[in-house]
Amino acid sequence: MSLLEQRYRSVLRLLPASYRAEREEEMVDAFMELSGEAPDEVNPRPRWGEIASVLSLSLRVRLGGAGASPRFVAWGEAVRLVALLGLGYQAVGSVNQLLQWGHALAFGTHVAWTGPPGSVERLVSIVSAADLCSAVAFVAIMRGHVRTAKVMAAIGVAPTLVYMLIPMILAGPLTDRPLSESATLVFTAAPVIALLLGFHSDITPRRRSWAASLWPAAAGLAVLGGTWLVVALRPYDLDWLHLWLGFGTTILVWAAGAVVVLARRSSPPWALAMTATGLLLLAVRLPLLDNLPEGASWTMVCAQCAVLWALSTALAWMGARGLPGASGTSALTSEVGERSG
Repeated sequence: MSLLEQRYRSVLRLLPASYRAEREEEMVDAFMELSGEAPDEVNPRPRWGEIASVLSLSLRVRLGGAGASPRFVAWGEAVRLVALLGLGYQAVGSVNQLLQWGHALAFGTHVAWTGPPGSVERLVSIVSAADLCSAVAFVAIMRGHVRTAKVMAAIGVAPTLVYMLIPMILAGPLTDRPLSESATLVFTAAPVIALLLGFHSDITPRRRSWAASLWPAAAGLAVLGGTWLVVALRPYDLDWLHLWLGFGTTILVWAAGAVVVLARRSSPPWALAMTATGLLLLAVRLPLLDNLPEGASWTMVCAQCAVLWALSTALAWMGARGLPGASGTSALTSEVGERSG
């Protein structure tokens, strides 16, 4: 065996063992044919483009691409579900922000936020409120337009990530920053990363109905209406109730969904996706315990964290048990596509 062939085989170790067992010889022969005669004396190495192509193939196979084993098909569907759930949350936030801005502008409240008429601050607030890129990304991926969804999701999340990253970097090493900042950063970026990686070239996304695609608009209106109702009732003696608004509402909705997934014994991808999103919610909520004095609010946050941890653990156990075996190829790979949800 020549030195170049040895190095090609080393590069192919990036691929899953089940895939490599079927395709390794074929791929090595193809690489060697393209490379031509390369004596060991010249110390030949695989080209960077070839290494990148193997790395890309490895990622696609591990996320349910063509030739993937049933286990990797399930993991790929779970990653795509995380993208859908996360983008849905971000879309609700975008709609909620737009509705709040419209209300503040119409009734002249929160001038510090909207800015005086004709001012630069008003222009900035308009641009900020009109940023519905995350909502557009969600609708696009639900309708099967992958490229549009990826571009809009990246644009939508970029200002938030920059806004969080710059202060963290300027303030010192990231390891010295509060856990809440890092958790929020991961929580914001995770759905976009899942979208970019999960919806690869081997995946044909499922085209969903307009009703399913536009639910964040209704959800954003419902969340905002509930928030205004609680504020109008002014329950000053029930400060803990505010912990169920905004992010707390997301925890409540997630917990209800987790119970449904557990009760129905849903497919492993759903259980794993709900586990991942639950742990992300937990990572964002947990640091709040350090900022609250002991009392009803502190106890309520503890209860929220306990619910997130308990349901995430149960979902992880159910998802792990339901995963197919690691060996063999999937009979579904001829139909590889987005079947989540």
